[in-house]
Amino acid sequence: MADMKTIGFAIVAIILVIIAAIGFYEYSVVNSKYISVNSNYQSLNEQYTALQGNYTKLNQTYSQLASEYKVLEGMYNALLAEAKGNYTLYQQAESNYTYYKTLYEQMLQQISKLNVSGYKPGAALSVVMQFYDGIAIESPADVVPFLASNFTANIIGEPFAGTYNLTTFNNTWLANFFGTYETVYFYTTALPTVTQINGNTFNITDVVQYFVAPTADPVYLQVFNASNTIIVQYIHGVPEITELLWKGNEVSPSTVIAGYPSQHSMQANQVLEEFLSQINALGAEFPASVIAQNFAPNGQLILMGQLPTVFKVGTYNGTSQIESVFNSWDSYFVFALTYAQNLLPNGTAIPPTVKVYLSPSNATAEVIANDTVFFGFVNQGQPNFPMIYDIHVDITAYLTYNTTTASWQITKEVWNSTEVNALSDTIYYNLNEPIMKVNGEATVTVNASSNQGYTLQVGNIMVIVKPHTYAELANGTMLSVYNFSLVTFSLEAIYSPPATPNLTPLYAFAFAVNNQITPTISLVTTVNGKVEAQAPITIVWAPNTWTSWTWFGGTYNGTAYIGGGYKFLDHWLYGNGIMVNVQFFKPVIWIFESAQTPIASTPKPVQVSVGPAYGLTPVNVYSYEINGTQGGVAVAGNMIVVIQPNTKIVTPSGNLTVFNFSVVFYNPANAGAAPNGQVPILAFAYAINGNVTFSYSTINSVTGLANPFITLILTPSQNVTMWTWGPKGYMFEDPIIIGNGVVVNLTFFKPVPWILTAPEISSSSTSTSMSGSTSTTTSSTPTPYWA
Repeated sequence: MADMKTIGFAIVAIILVIIAAIGFYEYSVVNSKYISVNSNYQSLNEQYTALQGNYTKLNQTYSQLASEYKVLEGMYNALLAEAKGNYTLYQQAESNYTYYKTLYEQMLQQISKLNVSGYKPGAALSVVMQFYDGIAIESPADVVPFLASNFTANIIGEPFAGTYNLTTFNNTWLANFFGTYETVYFYTTALPTVTQINGNTFNITDVVQYFVAPTADPVYLQVFNASNTIIVQYIHGVPEITELLWKGNEVSPSTVIAGYPSQHSMQANQVLEEFLSQINALGAEFPASVIAQNFAPNGQLILMGQLPTVFKVGTYNGTSQIESVFNSWDSYFVFALTYAQNLLPNGTAIPPTVKVYLSPSNATAEVIANDTVFFGFVNQGQPNFPMIYDIHVDITAYLTYNTTTASWQITKEVWNSTEVNALSDTIYYNLNEPIMKVNGEATVTVNASSNQGYTLQVGNIMVIVKPHTYAELANGTMLSVYNFSLVTFSLEAIYSPPATPNLTPLYAFAFAVNNQITPTISLVTTVNGKVEAQAPITIVWAPNTWTSWTWFGGTYNGTAYIGGGYKFLDHWLYGNGIMVNVQFFKPVIWIFESAQTPIASTPKPVQVSVGPAYGLTPVNVYSYEINGTQGGVAVAGNMIVVIQPNTKIVTPSGNLTVFNFSVVFYNPANAGAAPNGQVPILAFAYAINGNVTFSYSTINSVTGLANPFITLILTPSQNVTMWTWGPKGYMFEDPIIIGNGVVVNLTFFKPVPWILTAPEISSSSTSTSMSGSTSTTTSSTPTPYWA
């Protein structure tokens, strides 16, 4: 039973499920339709909204069109009114047309009665003139339209002779003319003549002149003079040139223009101006780039003949090499004078010759100045300074016109140079013959038999003649008494010594014996019966950039020394502002030369300690390092001490060739009165390596004999006396040479003290004036105890 209920419930459940499924299905179908209808509704609603918007826009457009219609209606009404007015004007124009048509017909009747053939000659001439003008314009488009298709031309003479048709005239004659000339002007010399051959043919004759400037040579102004016969025909009512007969020749511009200079003369002036500009620049020492500015970039400069050694003969190519030559010119000469001329065979001087060659394709020129003269003053420091060169140059310059730069340029320049004696050009001025003119002199009579020495001074030169100095003549004669002179000279035409361009001649001095300056005389002395050279001592106040060269070979007339030449360089010893020579034993010339750098070094100052010596207290000391082999000069206040070459110091412990040499000054009050009653005015000593001692001596390393120090003291010198000082004080009197304000000793060969004394001046003493002579001398010759 239960099972049946269960089955019944199951069946009912199944039925309910089926009903539910059917119900759900129906619901699904209805719901789907509902959704579809709702979607359609939404779509229709959107379309309605869109249509409503379109309606609104259409309504706006309609309103706008209605407004525009009203405007157009107004315009239409206005146009209608204007059309009605134009119709009235049309009726008036129609009436005017009828009137003017009547006038035109009347005018045609009048024109038909005219003879228009009378205007054809003028039209034919107009064609010819336009043809000429087209040639001047240099445009085929301005020429060819006036030529007939059967045009022929017969060109006789200049330019471009030949027979041409229309094509060849255009392609050849016009092309040549326009390509050759860049500037063209024309005119007829008289009114052309027009002759009518028949109704439509005219013969025109004239003389036309064309002024042309060639493109390749614009400076060559050419004038073509053409006598022409031209045939003009009316073809289809148009006048055209059918025949041209041109008889042309070239004439110079000066022929057709009164007073116009020839082209050659104008260009010759320009060429000469450029050439002389270069010559002037050489004289003015302008920069090399300025001197060479008229040379073509590939120009040549050819140097030949005689020139100063700094210039090398040869060919120089291009502006760079040419400028290097002119740089050398500027450096070598500090000043130059120049002029250019041509010398004719008879010696007549004329301006430089200029030849100009002009042609349509090129322009060249040639300048000849066969005697271009340069006076060149050599610059300081250059070889042969201060020589003045007189150089005559045969110059030929070749020039070409450069159309790009519109200027003449030197393509080649040839120099053939000759050095001449300046006297040939400067008759009244000496530039070549050496002359030395006396400008100072001091003379003393020497007595070699006495014990006297002598001093002479001229300017900054002092000479000391040693005692017992004889003059030996060329024949062997020994003069014991003679006049000895110190002479100074100014210089003319004297230049630097050979191969020494760094030396500058200053002035000269000489010794003279009995007014003779000659190397055949010698200054000598006798030693143990043997004649030996004895050179005076020459002291010059000068820097160590000075030296001298020996000169002889000329003649001396008492006022000038003429001729001669350099012989050799001299050797000097140098100190601070002092130069000394101990070798000059012949009366010849010596020329002072100045260098730009020191000739030799001076002794080096050193610090040396010295102490009291034999009761004398030192107050000052001057010390120098000396090379005894070379010698040197020690300058100490008012003293000059010469250490002669080949000096060797002999000491108990050995010999010295390099040593410290000192000049020691003492307090003269330490010395007290001298044996002769004089009072000390100077106390000094020499020291070797700080030692003041009688145990040291100087000898000549070559001869082995004493080699004294030469002592020169600038001091009051009247009646002075020199004394050697030692352990016991004043020991003995030393020989001295006394000059005007100078005291000289030639015997000191030991480094010991000396005292210079002078008379004491009392209030009762009368003053004595000093002699003006430069040769006042005294001497004393006692024998030293160590001799």
